[in-house]
Amino acid sequence: MRDEAQKTIVGCGQTIRAALQQLCDSAKGILFLVDGKTLKGALSDGDVRRFLLGGGGIDAPVRDAANMHPKFLFTTERERAHAFMLENGITAVPIVDETMEVVDVAFLRESVPMDDVSIRELRPDDLGMALEFFDQMAGDTRAMFNRNDANKIRLINHLDGNGEDNEVHFAATVPYGGTEKMVGYVFLWDIDTLLPWLGIAVREEWKGRHLGRRLLEHADAWAKPRGYGGIMLTSVPANIRAHSLYSRMGYNYSGTYVDSEFLYIKRYPCPEVKLA
Repeated sequence: MRDEAQKTIVGCGQTIRAALQQLCDSAKGILFLVDGKTLKGALSDGDVRRFLLGGGGIDAPVRDAANMHPKFLFTTERERAHAFMLENGITAVPIVDETMEVVDVAFLRESVPMDDVSIRELRPDDLGMALEFFDQMAGDTRAMFNRNDANKIRLINHLDGNGEDNEVHFAATVPYGGTEKMVGYVFLWDIDTLLPWLGIAVREEWKGRHLGRRLLEHADAWAKPRGYGGIMLTSVPANIRAHSLYSRMGYNYSGTYVDSEFLYIKRYPCPEVKLA
């Protein structure tokens, strides 16, 4: 089984505590329970939250919180995986052999070509799609990008027409069941200044597919022709993966900002000036 698929496999006797750590480490939003190698159930972030809010203990076995009638596909049906996930509104499906042993896991993000991703400005009628994007964020993403729901609230106000006029918000979307699903988000605030402020987030199951690079490139393509001097952003020290991306995309570390966040600034070259 592929390493990425193996990260979503958990034994039925594991605890909720261990499963939560595995959910965070895998960043897939779901685990599949096995007894030996035999598929027994599925456990999502939502399953865990409902179990704990219902009074369940964090050291209870995962089977107490899991869905013990999981959706799956046989190996002979694998070519249906993309359509099956869209039809059922799921982002991963275990692939089993005739004995119900898990041989692989198909992920929705792998079945959607990057060419199908489009980036456009968010509109007021996109509110539901945007809220679903924020709701799927894992705990570490929320802590780094949406602390106290600040970015979510600001976007809601923007789409409702109650926010600031000096900002622009873009969504990366893919076709999904006859409509769209938001897989990435980038905004620019303070666009009435020469150095607007950027924020970026990628859907959990789309991380690692270079979508962050495309979102940053889109921000450049919007800002450069409009005469801005560059773009600035801040990032929590723990977001090491993002720091590497920012550096590769031309952002320079410029010290610390409030709350000890790292400040990055990308400066655009000035137009050539001909002296008299």
